[in-house]
Amino acid sequence: MNTTQIVVTLVGLGVIGWIIWYFWLWKGEAVAAGVGAGGVQEVDVTVRGGYQPAAIEAKAGQPLRLNFTRREASMCGEEVVLPQFGRRAHLPENTTVGIEITPQAPGEYEFTCGMNMYKGKLIVR
Repeated sequence: MNTTQIVVTLVGLGVIGWIIWYFWLWKGEAVAAGVGAGGVQEVDVTVRGGYQPAAIEAKAGQPLRLNFTRREASMCGEEVVLPQFGRRAHLPENTTVGIEITPQAPGEYEFTCGMNMYKGKLIVR
């Protein structure tokens, strides 16, 4: 192998490592839901290449409002699905859409885009 082949191989391995870390290993920080008017827990979620924040902590037995704002033109972000709660919503671009649920039991609940490519997690304590 010459120097160019070694450099290209090392760069390729670095890119592969970054992809594995970003898509499968990175967990991101969980954001705790704040309590708003009327005791409703509330979190603003931005949709741009994924969910930000991607992990949300909430308290069981209290109403929770997730305010999704889509900041991209990608078709993947057009819909959010909360399968364990039987909820889904269309997300128009640059418009905030609130989804209210009341998680009763502690646990981890996934939410995804309509294509199941963007993933987020609701951690109920």
